[in-house]
Amino acid sequence: MSYFIITGIVILLLVYMLFETILIKKNYINFSKSSKGLKIAHLSDLHVNHIHISNKRIVNALKEINPDVVLISGDYIETENDIPKALDLIKAIADIFPVYLTLGNHDHKAHLNKKDGVQGFIVQLEETGALVLNNSSTSILKNNTTYNIVGIDDLKRGKPDLAKAFANIDSSTHNRINIVFSHNPDTVLTLSKDQADYFLCGHFHGGQIWMPFHLEFKILRKEQLCRMGYRRGLHKINGIVVYINRGLGNVLIPLRFFSVPEIAVIQLP
Repeated sequence: MSYFIITGIVILLLVYMLFETILIKKNYINFSKSSKGLKIAHLSDLHVNHIHISNKRIVNALKEINPDVVLISGDYIETENDIPKALDLIKAIADIFPVYLTLGNHDHKAHLNKKDGVQGFIVQLEETGALVLNNSSTSILKNNTTYNIVGIDDLKRGKPDLAKAFANIDSSTHNRINIVFSHNPDTVLTLSKDQADYFLCGHFHGGQIWMPFHLEFKILRKEQLCRMGYRRGLHKINGIVVYINRGLGNVLIPLRFFSVPEIAVIQLP
């Protein structure tokens, strides 16, 4: 009898873990009571080969949010075969909203031995109408505030270049807010509070599959932040407001446990 009970529990657990992958949680983080400032929808870790959320549901969720911009902080693909699916999703979003992208470790890994390398992938991404901020920036003026959006290449497999990323930022501008986004959370440890007011990232998947004593991080992750206790959600690190997104897709196996896929909705002053 105990064998059947244990088998039943395992089956129910696996069914729930599969079910959790189809959910979308919209997490609202308000830094202002007013809606006059920039509203950002932050996505990460699409991993289109292991995503169980349709393009239509993602786009509809974004329509409900109605952000000024959508930032996606990397890990779209794991192999070149995933590119068409990734481009379809990004184009579906970019047809409606301004979309800014940066690259993740898996995006780089997928192009490690390819002739055009990651640059060819960047061209394809920008053909969707999105803008890849790979060690570069853009500025948006809203309600007399300049919002500088700075994208930094992946810390683990890319070539992050802070000097290049911030080259076009005018530090003398009054009423400016710098929003930096990159894939790997440890990137924030390379930044000063003068460079970044807000830092958005992903990579950790919120743990993806919860285990006691944070074993999912201790076994699978070597980054400094997760070992310091910064693993998901909102934090303040070295004077910089940091949000670590749980992502929408899944890595290794298409299951989640106590780490619901999310879109972070960030209302800035």
